[in-house]
Amino acid sequence: MNDETIFGRSSELRGNYSKLGQWLQQVLQLPETTTSETGELTEENDSHLELQFTGDYHISFYQQLPDFIMALLNNDAQATVHYAPLLFHLAGCHECHHAYLDLYDAMRAAVQPRGVRPLLGQGTRTLSATPHRMLSHLSQSLISQAEAILRQARHEHIDNDEAARSLLQLALRVSAHINQSSLRRQALKDLVRVATLFGGASAPADQEPNTHSYTPVMVGAGGVRRGKTSTRPEINLRTNAGDNAIIHLQARNLEGSVTQNGETLELHLQDLDPALRGQFVTISVFLGSLLEPVRWRGGNPHAIRSTVPVDENGMLITPIGQTELSMSQAEERNLLEAMFMLLEVRKSN
Repeated sequence: MNDETIFGRSSELRGNYSKLGQWLQQVLQLPETTTSETGELTEENDSHLELQFTGDYHISFYQQLPDFIMALLNNDAQATVHYAPLLFHLAGCHECHHAYLDLYDAMRAAVQPRGVRPLLGQGTRTLSATPHRMLSHLSQSLISQAEAILRQARHEHIDNDEAARSLLQLALRVSAHINQSSLRRQALKDLVRVATLFGGASAPADQEPNTHSYTPVMVGAGGVRRGKTSTRPEINLRTNAGDNAIIHLQARNLEGSVTQNGETLELHLQDLDPALRGQFVTISVFLGSLLEPVRWRGGNPHAIRSTVPVDENGMLITPIGQTELSMSQAEERNLLEAMFMLLEVRKSN
């Protein structure tokens, strides 16, 4: 029962379990009834089922996955009966099936760890001691849950930004405990895209003239900077111990960095376009409004005005904010690094 590959054998199920499929369909279509004050039976879930099977709005099924997976891991003989509608949905929904596989891997690692689990105090387990692959799965799941909430809220024309904001904040904080660069990159790969749906974030301005979009590109283990340049946000979080006091940035063929001087964060840019030289620029930290550990200069992370104009050589050094977070602390540095997943620079109006 606890074999996560069982849902991938759809070809074996077809033809052999047609009666089971018909029964599951009847379960899904069976209306829930309640008794009104007048004693009449009313159907409540017709519109609910229609919503579940319309478009990409599957949040009701997604929220059942942890309980279903735990039942499987505990070898609950009634799991397939109690979660029959979810089983039927997983057989036909690629998105929820993929989410099921990711959550299953993460929860199995927590419930059924391989090897000796370290003892921490009175049986407590800190995020730093949790397997990094598990933290990566958790961050991805939190971001996916935030996206589902935002899309559901948009579909129902309601404001659920705070719930989504809390999930994205938690995903950022969880990812900060992942030291392995590839896993941290994987954990946050959808963060910028989902944050675009969030009402508190401004949309990237890639199409504006004289706009440069920077993303972090860290120094690899061999001292060689590695990364991928793209017109869309990409991130490479490979670092070594000697490079922890700086966050390297790259925008196509341009380079920059963020350094810390006491509590002040400074942005260093070079080789900016001739059109920007002699001009003040506006800096936008796309994810800057999700967390509050940085006091951004001017109060708005999407409209930070440089204190000096770009010099004649295309260089700019300007403070952008202050924070008690320290780049010398690995987890705090990782959090700051994640906040700079997309930094845009454009000419001030």
